[in-house]
Order: sequence, then C-alpha cells, then structure tokens
Amino acid sequence: MKKIVLILCVLLLAAACSGDDPNTTPGEVNLVFPENNSLCVTGIPQPSDRSEVTFTWQAASNADQYEIQVTLLGSATSQRRVTEALSTSLVLEQGAPYSWQVRAINQSGGEQTASPLWQFYNAGSSVSYPPFPARLVQPEAGSSLFPDSDGEILLIWELADPENDQESGEVFLGTASDALVSIGTFGPDENTLDVAVSSGQVYFWQVRTRDSQGNTSLSSIDSFRVL
Repeated sequence: MKKIVLILCVLLLAAACSGDDPNTTPGEVNLVFPENNSLCVTGIPQPSDRSEVTFTWQAASNADQYEIQVTLLGSATSQRRVTEALSTSLVLEQGAPYSWQVRAINQSGGEQTASPLWQFYNAGSSVSYPPFPARLVQPEAGSSLFPDSDGEILLIWELADPENDQESGEVFLGTASDALVSIGTFGPDENTLDVAVSSGQVYFWQVRTRDSQGNTSLSSIDSFRVL
C-alpha cells in the first residue's frame, strides 16, 4: 500500500512540475508603420537622396526582443536590427521599394515567431512610382509538383501598386533563368495563368507589371520542377 501511495505522489509531483513549464513561444508581431503597400512620405531627409524612416509595431506575447529586417526589393540588400523597443529608425534610399518583417524573440526559450511580410515605397522626389514587384505565390520557389490532367500547372502571383494605377502585366517562362520568353499578358484584375509543361523539366518564371504612367517593375525569378 505504501508503495502505491509513493508512486501516486511521484506522478502527481511530475504532473504539477510539467504544468509549471512556461510557454516560451512568442506571439506574432502586429506591424503598424509603414503600412503595407503604401507610399511612405514621413521619412526625415538625409544626404545622398536617402531618408530616415521609423518603423513601429505592437508588442507580442512572450517576447523580450524583436529583430527587424528591411530589404530593398529586387536586390540582396537588407538591414537587420535587434531591439527591445517597439520601434526603430533606419536610413533608406528614397524612391525605392522595400519589404519589412519583425521577428518576436523569447531569449530564454530560444524561440522566434515571424510577422507577415509588408512592403512600401520610401518616397522621394519622384511624382510617379512603379508598381511593387509582383510576389510569386504558386508554385513555391524550388518546389516540385505534378501537372494536372491537361498537362498544365497554375501560376499564381500577387500584385500591388502604391498609386493604384496598375494597368497590365506579362508573364515570362523558360527552362533557363537567362532565356525567359513571354507566355501571356494580363489585366489589372488578373493574377493567374495556366501553362503547359513537360514532366521532368525545371522551369523558371517571372512577372513584369506596368502602370498607367508607363512605369514597370520585374518580380524575382523563381523556379520549380515538374514531376
């Protein structure tokens, strides 16, 4: 009987201890400013056509640090900063498109949670801005997939324009990243295209968008494999 009581006490103690384990997974950060797909005009001018932009976000649960990453779209240029505050300022090129994201960090648990990825134009002297580079959604970059019964796959992209005057676009596809050919055009409300593909082949694709002022932008080049 004493043995049974001892076992029960050990089990209860273990359960109590496990129940005290803190949750160290941070919640998702809510980004505040610059707003998504916006034209940021509040930057403080700096030398060499640059301006200082202040980024702000809301506190996330279980987070004691935040890492912000700001990337110049269409390049590999990024700035990172770790802070305990809910805002930070960075100097950026004027008239250029950027994306930004904040990771909530719990130092004791070593866990991180990323916010959604937002984008904006850092305003400059220009009075007209190109569309944001299209974001290629499907197929995911580097993925492998089967064609449908018609031997086709569906391309999906997302579009945004700071001035809401996007007019048209064009999709390029090829089996080499430096030899893409146009496979179709689309209007301002279109973001999908079915394309014929061959099994066992790797494809590269890219989207170019144009606004009513004649400004254009190119997306990244992504690849996928057809099984």
